[in-house]
Amino acid sequence: MDRRRPLAYASLAAALLFGWQWLTVRVNYGGNWTALYCTGAVLGVPDTLSAEHVYQFPHSYGYDGQMYHYVAHDPLIRTEDLKAHVDNPSLRYRRILVPGLAYLLACGRADWVDPAYYALILLFTAGGVYWTAACCRANGRAAAWGIVFLLLPATLASMDRMVVDVVLAALVAAFVWHVRTPSWRLFVVLAAAALVRETGFLLPAAYCGYLLLRHRFAQAAAYALAVVPALAWYAYIRLHTSPASFTLNPIPLSAIWTNWLHPLVYPPAVRLKWLAPIGDRLALIGMMMAFALALYRSVTRRFDPVALATLSFVAMGVLLQRNEIWAHVYDYGRVYSPVLVFLGLASFERRPWIALVPLALMLPRIGMQLGGQILGVVHWL
Repeated sequence: MDRRRPLAYASLAAALLFGWQWLTVRVNYGGNWTALYCTGAVLGVPDTLSAEHVYQFPHSYGYDGQMYHYVAHDPLIRTEDLKAHVDNPSLRYRRILVPGLAYLLACGRADWVDPAYYALILLFTAGGVYWTAACCRANGRAAAWGIVFLLLPATLASMDRMVVDVVLAALVAAFVWHVRTPSWRLFVVLAAAALVRETGFLLPAAYCGYLLLRHRFAQAAAYALAVVPALAWYAYIRLHTSPASFTLNPIPLSAIWTNWLHPLVYPPAVRLKWLAPIGDRLALIGMMMAFALALYRSVTRRFDPVALATLSFVAMGVLLQRNEIWAHVYDYGRVYSPVLVFLGLASFERRPWIALVPLALMLPRIGMQLGGQILGVVHWL
């Protein structure tokens, strides 16, 4: 395959992402790049990072990106001050791939950690576009479709708040690409996915499950070794943190239904308060449509590792319910962006527009979330 076009679109995506971040940081946050971590003033900032002058959002508890920021400065849990500011250490420190790589790229230097973290989010976003474009080319479609990866909830949330979900979405696209011709590259993708976050374990589980069903026991055993680094890291975290509860509702679709009946109530200060609940409902419909379409695609196409992985993510979304995750598209949208990736790459073989419908229903609410920043940039221009 000619790699030039996928690489060109990956480079374009990186330029667009960096350009937006540069603009919003300059215009909306006074040039302070740490605003991208979305750190809340309510919880404060560790004294260890006082020299960074971390941007703090007033009257806010912040968002997940601030936790990964702290982990990146102390991946081995040696600084009690940083650990004390992590809301759920046993959970956050498990998701080590991006924070750990940022620390390694920075050679442990505190003043280099943040640029390394930003660069990794940029790099994996470009990678997601590259692998998506490559899959599209292999299916007889234009490589330009790879740019759609930029519109995924995981990509937009990671761009805006430095969460790690875009990395798993990119690895899902890499999985679809490399599973065609399994090699050490696929092994690396599976190992990396398990280190991004817990849901990443579904990729090696699906591939090894496929091999077992095909009675390829030796191959299954070999690729099962991909989860060893993650399991070893989990053991390390267990020794250095206290276990935290993470309750899930065992009733299928219960949290989704609860949030449909009782959507978020917005304070009077929110602009277009009446419009946000409509966007919330549309986004929920979009995600449910994505689940349904992905399920249909998986059971009607040939049985392969991609179909099994898709079913795994859909089953997780339906069976493992937690109210907080389904309250806002920034949460469930980024967690289940792998379903959108699988759906899109499966649909490109025939009718690519079908995969865009769920995404189109989710984007208006994401756009509202970014609306304040967009208006700031427009006024500045």
